[in-house]
Amino acid sequence: MEGMAKNGVPTQPGTSFEFELLEGDSDQTRTVVLASSSPSSPWIEPAKLKLRHRIGRGPFGDVWLATCHQSTKDYDEFHEVAVKMLHPIEEHHTRAVLDKFEDLFSKCQGVEGVCGVRGGSIISGKVCIVMKFYEGSVGDKMARLRGGKLSLPDVLRVHGSVHRYGIDLAQGIMELHLKGIFVLNLKPSNVLLNENDQAVLGDFGIPYLLLGIPSASSDVARRLGTPNYMAPEQWQPEVRGPISLETDSWGFGCCIVEMLTGVQPWRGSSVDEIFNSVVRKQEKPNIPGGLPPLLENRSCWLL
Repeated sequence: MEGMAKNGVPTQPGTSFEFELLEGDSDQTRTVVLASSSPSSPWIEPAKLKLRHRIGRGPFGDVWLATCHQSTKDYDEFHEVAVKMLHPIEEHHTRAVLDKFEDLFSKCQGVEGVCGVRGGSIISGKVCIVMKFYEGSVGDKMARLRGGKLSLPDVLRVHGSVHRYGIDLAQGIMELHLKGIFVLNLKPSNVLLNENDQAVLGDFGIPYLLLGIPSASSDVARRLGTPNYMAPEQWQPEVRGPISLETDSWGFGCCIVEMLTGVQPWRGSSVDEIFNSVVRKQEKPNIPGGLPPLLENRSCWLL
């Protein structure tokens, strides 16, 4: 099966594993040793991961549904996980990405408002992020509803300890910001729903890993986001930056408006047209009709 994991070659059993990494060119590989000796190590031996089928594809890479095998002398378990497999990274930058992943893994432990990061691995020469698998997203739920939009209570209600999606989203963003992590790819399809119907941030790890790392892939990938939801500084960070915590305010506003109206920002516009509007003309997305009366005149959603 294409993309199946290759076995790591242990240099010392239980201490570390060697992986062959593709570095921008499928004909070029380099061996990197990743330690996996302690329970706190983020690295998962690739032989423990079995890719089943691809469930998503984007500018950064592919997402696979996979099975992760965990075992000790006392138990033997298999868990469904989502594996985000990045496109090959340019030579000389692989080590930086691996180091940033270890930092990401450490910072995300105990953070409730984001999807569970299980670890990382190298599969078929590509860096992978292994995450908890979630059955659906806010975007999926919207697609099943009439008008493709959520009710005001579903987005912004706070009732005791029960929060709704917009509140959950804001809290998840705040938790990551307190850890020094930018989300940068906020959109309803990246807001996942857990078993308690709570919203958690899904696609935050890849922009964090690739921020500042040159990419050999498409121009869209270098922007570290989805064009319809991107702040002006995301398009050309080296020229219009810096990217900051405030950058996520733009994406958050876009998400909230789309949840309440069912209308995607810049719907029907090409990438070039969005770039011209956001960057060159310094325009903000139109806020469509259909917002509840208490919100329709609020400009705070799009700063």
